[in-house]
Amino acid sequence: MKLKHRLRNAALLLPTGIYQRVIRRDFIGLYYHVVSDAPLPHLKHLYAFKSPAAFEDDLRYLKAHFNCITYAQLESYQTHGTKLPPKALLLTFDDGLSQCFSTVRPLLLRHQIPCVFFVTTDFLDNRGLAVDMKASLCIEKYFSAEDEFRQSFSQAYALEFGKDYPAPDAVKDWIKNLVGNNPVELDALCEWMGIDVQAYLAREKPYLSSEQVMQLHADGFAIGAHSLRHERLSELTPQELENNIVQSCQVVQDLTGAANIPFAFPFSAEGISRTLLQEIRANHPFVGLYFGGNGIVTDSETIIPRFCGDSPNGSSPGRSNLEVRIANVYLEALSLKLFKLAAQQRR
Repeated sequence: MKLKHRLRNAALLLPTGIYQRVIRRDFIGLYYHVVSDAPLPHLKHLYAFKSPAAFEDDLRYLKAHFNCITYAQLESYQTHGTKLPPKALLLTFDDGLSQCFSTVRPLLLRHQIPCVFFVTTDFLDNRGLAVDMKASLCIEKYFSAEDEFRQSFSQAYALEFGKDYPAPDAVKDWIKNLVGNNPVELDALCEWMGIDVQAYLAREKPYLSSEQVMQLHADGFAIGAHSLRHERLSELTPQELENNIVQSCQVVQDLTGAANIPFAFPFSAEGISRTLLQEIRANHPFVGLYFGGNGIVTDSETIIPRFCGDSPNGSSPGRSNLEVRIANVYLEALSLKLFKLAAQQRR
């Protein structure tokens, strides 16, 4: 094992409190997408996720080691400097998937833990399906199909691209590379593969309904926007970006009546002007705080970082993997801090 791997493994054994003293944060953000016992073909080839039992282990860990705060508390802290409780943590869910209501909601209410649900507004009431989820359906169709279908697919691929029949992993990578803001190619692939997206939406209902969103708000949970159609926002023009953020937040405000609507970026906020984002909030005061990924690493005060809790790796019955995942994000932040200090010393 390489030295850096040994050092990393040794560092992960340190108590999380040591990292928290070195990398000081008044709060941290945690996000999930879905919690389910079912395989969910529209997500199966995108990421792994936790079962309800594993997620409930996470909630018990959070209650024992953190103070879970509301969006209103965080907004007041960011806007007015209101003091937060020690070891504050904000729990969030992205995409607005139906399990947020059927599975997550009962567990959060049972444990009395606040949460922010970010919804992709054009897909409420199952009016459409995100392009990456269409890609997952295509991959599932390919790997679960009979050999005859896969051979036909490979022949079509070879004719289209003038290449040899692709290996299965190459097919998976190629389909994933079709994911972008323009769904035309994936829609055509779904049609060729015999995938009826509208029938799938009607049968599986992967997204929340408007009524469920309103009930979540009535339960005391905050509702935010997660773009119109789960686009890569860095690829939009400044005007398109503003329209996307404002219109999706407006849909949420119309449903909930909340004065301040937070916004979480799909995929990543990298490459998006922080100055432009500040101008959008200034021009549209109902647009609330912005949320990204990046663990606990902050690139500006404009976007609040969060780390992902989806992966079940390292979980076991009765034992959450969040302690290790939190140690990892602190270790990544510490590594970045040391790298920046070393770079400054070399100048």
